[in-house]
Amino acid sequence: MHASPDAFLIHLADQGLSDSSLKAYRTELERQERLLAGMGLSWQSAGAPALLHAVAAGGRAAVTRRRAQHLIGRYLAFAGLPQLSDWKSLPAPRAVRPTPNALAESEEKALRRTLAKRVDQPRQARDRALIYLLLDTGLRVSEAAALRVGDVDVEGRRVRVRGKGGKTRPRFVPAETRDLLGKQMGTRGLGEPLFPTAAGTALTDRQIRRLLTRWAALAGIARPVHPHLLRHTFATSLLKKTGNLRLVQRALDHESPTTTAIYAHVADDELQTAIESRRA
Repeated sequence: MHASPDAFLIHLADQGLSDSSLKAYRTELERQERLLAGMGLSWQSAGAPALLHAVAAGGRAAVTRRRAQHLIGRYLAFAGLPQLSDWKSLPAPRAVRPTPNALAESEEKALRRTLAKRVDQPRQARDRALIYLLLDTGLRVSEAAALRVGDVDVEGRRVRVRGKGGKTRPRFVPAETRDLLGKQMGTRGLGEPLFPTAAGTALTDRQIRRLLTRWAALAGIARPVHPHLLRHTFATSLLKKTGNLRLVQRALDHESPTTTAIYAHVADDELQTAIESRRA
């Protein structure tokens, strides 16, 4: 008897996979099961070509098919299904990575100014510390939401972050944001949420997205602003300052340098502009 997709998801949850990723994985695996059932097949009876046909059904984008193909390969390996060897030999869809979107420097300054002006209430001070942290460290929203008071080491100039796969690692924090985090900690217990709601529970990913949208509107930013945009902003700015893609990879906790390479296009664009304007 082979392990079910549910058993696979429980295994991933035990490994520390985030709730949002688990939800996306479950949706993908359930989609695959439905399509296979429509062909009169199951995980056990479907060959690699049938599985690939289901992945591609509906004219999905290459990057979506690539993610699905990788996920199914992981499930086949976990379940010990015989199609794994054939699945591994299939070529991955080639996806052109888009250039990451980031806040313009003027937009980032406007957001910081707006946050700095409105700190009369505890909630406003909390929001400022949170958004500054996202801008200055490139944390994923789930990582910021999971922070506890005891994860902040003001003297050591870092926060302890639990990232993908349950890994714990330090993330360096600049001076101004460290001061904000120190005030945010107050005298609360080490195990309490660093960014709590009025009820004392940790802010959820969705709540963080909403408060960021509100602050961006107050700052006059006339486009959608979400936490991952701040991550792109941090990475793009760090690359411009250092020119070192390896440092950006480490800062973002990317396992593969190819994931970080999308930011090189931004630096290349600036380099081209600088060269063309040098003799203007």
